[in-house]
Amino acid sequence: MNDLFAIVPASAIILLIAIRKIVMPVKFNQEIIGDIHPDEVDNSAAMRMMIGAGFGGIGLMGLILGFTLEQGEATTTLLYAMAAAYAFLLGALLLVKQKGHMDHLPKPPLVIFPTMLVLCIVGAVL
Repeated sequence: MNDLFAIVPASAIILLIAIRKIVMPVKFNQEIIGDIHPDEVDNSAAMRMMIGAGFGGIGLMGLILGFTLEQGEATTTLLYAMAAAYAFLLGALLLVKQKGHMDHLPKPPLVIFPTMLVLCIVGAVL
């Protein structure tokens, strides 16, 4: 399997999510959390934008390295690193719920993170 078949979607999807978080942070918050107290809208939007920047960094690193590294051990290592990043994101999301900071978990990350995790691992193994 060509590693780019796993690296590009896994990187591009997280980058698209990041761009959406940065461009529309207030709407993104409302979709996930619901209405926020007016005094906290700006703080919440700033936090969402910074989270988006972190996601974007993962996506950009994956795209840049995926296209510049030669296929083989280096791209396999990149896929394992991206799988670890997705596992970390999923674990943090589940911890938010377990600690009681959210009443419900948003469904998109519960689908996207495990899917990308599996895609990266399968891409690395094959």
